[in-house]
Amino acid sequence: MIPLDNEYTDLVPDSEFIEDVIGNAEDEFGEHYRSKYVSQILAASEMLSKEMLKATGREDVMDLQSPYLNTKSHNKDKLCGWLETACCILNQFSTPLLSCAQKKIDHLTEELISHQNKIIDLQEKLIEKKDEELGAVKTAVQTTVQSEMNSYSTVLRNTCNEALAPRRMKAALKSVTLDEDRSKNLIVYGLAETKEENLEEKVSDVLQHLGEKPRIVNCCRMGKDVADGGPAVKPIKFTLAGTSLVRQILIKTRRLREVEGYTSVYICPDRSAENRLAFKKLVDEVKQRRTDEPSRVHVIKNFKIVSSEKG
Repeated sequence: MIPLDNEYTDLVPDSEFIEDVIGNAEDEFGEHYRSKYVSQILAASEMLSKEMLKATGREDVMDLQSPYLNTKSHNKDKLCGWLETACCILNQFSTPLLSCAQKKIDHLTEELISHQNKIIDLQEKLIEKKDEELGAVKTAVQTTVQSEMNSYSTVLRNTCNEALAPRRMKAALKSVTLDEDRSKNLIVYGLAETKEENLEEKVSDVLQHLGEKPRIVNCCRMGKDVADGGPAVKPIKFTLAGTSLVRQILIKTRRLREVEGYTSVYICPDRSAENRLAFKKLVDEVKQRRTDEPSRVHVIKNFKIVSSEKG
């Protein structure tokens, strides 16, 4: 039996407590720790504190000190009863319970450390596995890239050798030269042919109606005569001093449609045979669209057909 039996210690079932806590205080893992005993011990301590505070006229348990306890109003028997009860709660209940709780905490701590070590070990194994997989991928990528680079190098070398062959270089240079020459040329269609005609004067007259008086570097008729199967009126090709003059005239060429005697005359760039064929297809398509969609405006701009609503 518990050596003290009063209204405070009765809050804790003495037989169950002794069996579960005191009798098993040496339990290795503190498994006999019972949380319900905590509330019972706290209740007993609180009841004892309230009685002592009431008897001393104090409100704070921190005031339960000698100056307020060692007074004439508190006889020896009462003080001894309080002390004996406090010692019983501390020694018979609180201390064994704290001992079991400490063992339980130590056990949980050891388990936590063990689990953390296992997690660290698994993480290290996972990192090692990832490194192996990454190394395999890196090797595969390097092999693939090297193979592709070798293939690309071979193709590039063969292509360059073929592209830089003298015959191809000569053809490329000739094409570039012709394109540069054409960039300064314009072609006039629709100017009637006459004997002993002055082509520069004819072209100048046309350009004057556009507000332009550039210096004409060269001028000639293009194509075959009618007797040889050529057109009724051969176009005139003329060359200017710079490409900026060519662009400036092309912007204004639409004005000829409003000039009497020049409505059937038009000016266009000097295109290669390939570009002329492509442009002819665009012209044919524009004509077809104008037939199919007369309510809309269809024009060619920058080698593209642009359609918009009239208005």
